[in-house]
Amino acid sequence: MQKLSFQNGKINFFFLALILFVCCLPLSEFLVSASGGILFITAWIEDKWTDKMKRLKERKLLFFLPAIFLIYVVSACTTKQGEMVLYDFRKALFFVVLPLAFLVGKEISSNQKRYVLLFFTGSVIVASLYALANWKIRGESHALSIHNASLITHIRFSFQLVLAIWFLFLLCYKNFRTTNRKIGIGLFLAAVLLLSFLFIQQSLTGLAAFFASFLFVLFLFLFRLKGSLRIVLLVLTLGLLVFPVVYIMRIAYPFYFPEEVNPATLPEKTKKGNPYFHDPDNRMMENGSYVYLYVCEPEMREEWNKRSELKYDSLDQYGYRVSSTLIRYLTSLGLKKDAEGINALSAQDMENIRNGVSNYLFIKKKWSLFPRIYKSVWEFYVYTNLGYVNNQSLSQRIEFSKAALRIIKDHPWIGVGTGNWKQAFYDAYKAMNSSLQEQYYASSHNQYLNYLVKFGIVGFLCIMFFLVYPVVRTKRYRDPLFLIFLVVMFIVNFADSNFESHMGSSLFVFFYCFFLVTDGIAYFTLKPGNRDPVQKKGV
Repeated sequence: MQKLSFQNGKINFFFLALILFVCCLPLSEFLVSASGGILFITAWIEDKWTDKMKRLKERKLLFFLPAIFLIYVVSACTTKQGEMVLYDFRKALFFVVLPLAFLVGKEISSNQKRYVLLFFTGSVIVASLYALANWKIRGESHALSIHNASLITHIRFSFQLVLAIWFLFLLCYKNFRTTNRKIGIGLFLAAVLLLSFLFIQQSLTGLAAFFASFLFVLFLFLFRLKGSLRIVLLVLTLGLLVFPVVYIMRIAYPFYFPEEVNPATLPEKTKKGNPYFHDPDNRMMENGSYVYLYVCEPEMREEWNKRSELKYDSLDQYGYRVSSTLIRYLTSLGLKKDAEGINALSAQDMENIRNGVSNYLFIKKKWSLFPRIYKSVWEFYVYTNLGYVNNQSLSQRIEFSKAALRIIKDHPWIGVGTGNWKQAFYDAYKAMNSSLQEQYYASSHNQYLNYLVKFGIVGFLCIMFFLVYPVVRTKRYRDPLFLIFLVVMFIVNFADSNFESHMGSSLFVFFYCFFLVTDGIAYFTLKPGNRDPVQKKGV
């Protein structure tokens, strides 16, 4: 570690603080806050003040990030909700603390920059292995239960996975071009490990971000290649665009083109002679079959209670009624909802239902993207056909966006102001006569809509300028990893308000500053004996 942390015989504490911060990112919100404070203090107490002032002048473009926080402060002058103002200030605090640390922090060499990214990637790998072990120990059969296995929220963790994957791929590519083939193979295997976990984790936001960034990289290569290679790459890119569309359409097809049912031909009684309940007007479906046909609850209750300690009318571990999960599960198997259907269930089927699994395919296709995509398609179907929105991730996001657009229409130029958004959304849901229950009322899970709600068009354009101008002015977009990072964050902000969350803002602001003050060329090489000089050029 001596060769990494010492420069000219002096230890670089700022570099060590950077490593501490990136190691905490996949682990804990508290540790990120604590390490962020250490990074800030270290930057300001280490080194001579004359050197600090010199770096501050060289890196003055970083002042654009605290200017975003200033918009919150100015906008707060219009607020009526003091408590919510403080809440918003806390969420945006990293836009002040981290840029001020990078403004005066000591220079680090290209070699040290590499190690910051390597330590970050190593921490992401450790956190991924922990999540897998935690998921395995829990023994939960539902594929999506892994969302709760990671140390931080699965959505924020997926962004870190994508960044670490691309760093490893770029590092691997550089080392395959040198004599370090063994190192390159090791890096490639590490990247494949993280990519595999990203698919196992099944965060659609993270997967969409990786897919979009991958297409972006292919698009860049299209301009560099010529002849037949360019044609091959173009065909591959088009194929990658078409494949997910076809895959989603195949999952959605049974919902929108189910088999026709003639109510007159439906049997009236079960084999035991009890009456069936049929509701052909209810469009709820599983795997193309209507849920509320062939239903005999008395038989289901009796037979289920004979076979299970978790009773028919109980709630499962997720708060759902066992009876509802059971009816959907039987439908997914194509079984009738009666005694005959219950007795046809295997011991594994019974266990799946007790664990809240509503479709047998969620287990059969556990290691594919099917469960996650099916869940989103099902939510969209029941939202658009049945109007059901509560406790459904995708459906609620649609409702959130509708409310946000309504607020923006009423307050287009300067928004409702810092702290006023909660009341504004409450009023919007009431005005919309939304079926969303009050306990699920929330702001838009879209960073751009949230900025427009709070600050209007004027504030939104100012924020976008503050973020884009430093990158263009310094031409740091020439750094491939930084460019990919920006593309990823651009995509994921459509699915969540990441800049107003603790882990989302900490990740973005840190690496934005890190790349902005870092020469993005040399640190992709792990060539033996490479000792890069300290980066002196500022931003």
